[in-house]
Amino acid sequence: MDKNKFFLGFMTAALGLFLLISPDTFISFFVILLGVAAIIDGVFILATTRDLIIDPQYKLIVTVRGVLSIVVGLLSVILPIAVAAVVWKAMAYTLAFYLIVSAAMQIYTITKLHRNGIMVRQSLIEVLSSLVIALVLFIIPAQTAGHFIIRLFGIVLLVIGIGLIIIQWKSRPEVIVPDSVEDVEDSTE
Repeated sequence: MDKNKFFLGFMTAALGLFLLISPDTFISFFVILLGVAAIIDGVFILATTRDLIIDPQYKLIVTVRGVLSIVVGLLSVILPIAVAAVVWKAMAYTLAFYLIVSAAMQIYTITKLHRNGIMVRQSLIEVLSSLVIALVLFIIPAQTAGHFIIRLFGIVLLVIGIGLIIIQWKSRPEVIVPDSVEDVEDSTE
């Protein structure tokens, strides 16, 4: 039995149960987590990608995108913690709108990078991920649809987690404890 996979199965099942029991708490946690990711992304953008090519328009777009990412990230972390449930819905929509604007800016920067011979595959994946997460953020705050999707996701995670636990439990090595142990040299004498 792989203890890491067993623990992973347990944590996955626990997360699935958490999604089933308290979808509103998960949504708040998800918005805060995305806010932290946006802050990290903004710092990364400003620190590394701003100076990839010498183009004033590229630098301006990347700088605006980095600062916007940090500001929206800070708001999505601070506001839901400080204010009531209405704010997290507003921040979910704000984050979704930011992700769409950021994806559009990223598409512009991708074209600039591609023209200068820089690989853009990871940036394309980031754009697609941003658009998918934005779509999810637009759907989740709608009370009925959002709770349905989150609970459905919770059921899937719960089943996967329980499946991992069962597989790991069944594949554990069997230990046979002998009644007695005789030394081979003692039996020949």
